[in-house]
Amino acid sequence: MMKNTIFLLLVIFGLFACEDDDSVFEPSTEGLEIKFTPVAGGAMMHYSLPNNSDIFAMNIRYKDWQGFDILKACGYSGDSVLLDGFTRNQEGIKARISFVNQNNEESEAMEYEFSTLDSAPWSFFDDLMVRSSWNGFQVIYKSPSVVTGMVHVFYLGTNPLTQKEDTILMSSFPITQQGDTVNFIQKQERASNTVIVRTEDFQGFRVRQEIYPDIDAFLTEQWPVTADDFNTSKLTVVKNANAKTGVEYLFDGDLKGKERMEFFLTTRDPNLGYTGHEVYGTFLAGPNALEKPMVLDLGEQKTPAWIRLYALIPTQAKDAQGAAALGDVWLGWYDDKLPCKLSVYGNNTTGNPDADGWVYLGNLNQNPKAETASEKWSFPHINKNASGIGLPKTLAEFEDADPIYVDVLFPVEDNEYRYLKIIVHETFRSKLNSSANPNPNNYFTLHELEVYIKKN
Repeated sequence: MMKNTIFLLLVIFGLFACEDDDSVFEPSTEGLEIKFTPVAGGAMMHYSLPNNSDIFAMNIRYKDWQGFDILKACGYSGDSVLLDGFTRNQEGIKARISFVNQNNEESEAMEYEFSTLDSAPWSFFDDLMVRSSWNGFQVIYKSPSVVTGMVHVFYLGTNPLTQKEDTILMSSFPITQQGDTVNFIQKQERASNTVIVRTEDFQGFRVRQEIYPDIDAFLTEQWPVTADDFNTSKLTVVKNANAKTGVEYLFDGDLKGKERMEFFLTTRDPNLGYTGHEVYGTFLAGPNALEKPMVLDLGEQKTPAWIRLYALIPTQAKDAQGAAALGDVWLGWYDDKLPCKLSVYGNNTTGNPDADGWVYLGNLNQNPKAETASEKWSFPHINKNASGIGLPKTLAEFEDADPIYVDVLFPVEDNEYRYLKIIVHETFRSKLNSSANPNPNNYFTLHELEVYIKKN
């Protein structure tokens, strides 16, 4: 009796099994076309599905570089799908492809193989340079056409918590299309650096890491220069006792224009209009000062890093006009006399601006009609004076204000020069000035000039 019962059950299960087998989704694959193209970090699968109304979608299953199971689905609405999740170029990666009908029944899988190319987090290092920069280092890279992943930049420094050597994170940033040059200025002063660059995918998995030792930090320091070191024989310097203009103001250490602010607050006669605003305490050259060389004598051969040019910070003082001292010069806006284009050259044998042997070092090259802060180093001045918002009303507010300056950087190298030649080519043209040419006689002004060199 028991044997008969078991036999009957086996027969029943077998019948159900046969019914299930009969219901397996088995679509025709006639017209199916599949092609794989390797790309960075994966492969692009191009497909053309069979003209079969029973097929609703197609599933692609594979394992990524971590061994995780990946499922990608596609249908008639497209013709390609990205199979990503890889770091290195690989061949023979298996993919199982099946069809799905409207009832979510799935056909048996067909097996294919595809290849990949190096991902951006891996190939990032193929076109990567880590090199010296002033007071730090820079990372220069190019990237592949398909961009994914993150970069983390470290250097070996002193952990401020433990006071022991540790990897200090400088920055994390996504890999960008077509690459970038990223400069890093260190707060910890080190003569040379060991730089660690690490990449990861967007899932947070580390992909690759490389170490770059002995990167010279090219530490800098300000080099003292005075009016006696500055040769302006090729151009006319405006020396005016009432307006307080002259070469001496270019090197007096006043970075923001304190003398002008103090005069405005304490001495000027508010009833005199523009004539009560003539004190500047600054350097002014002209007329016809453009394209005329100025030469700085450093006193000895040094490796120049950059020069820093300052402008007066904006205050409530008006630009002198009319009967005021130099009122005809300051017509328009102060901004119109600030350099937007200049060049700097070095010479280690002579300070004669007309002699041979001058080597090009760097330049300032901004649009004379620029209207944004990123394109115009003097933007804070013209913007605040135009709006009147944020102008200091007291000496304390003036002292708290940030100086306005621009650095003209030189190549990061050990070449030494004793003399620096500076030529101003053009000044800004403020859009706020209604005059056709607010600086017709080609004056230019600088409030302060500093020189920075490589520290010995």
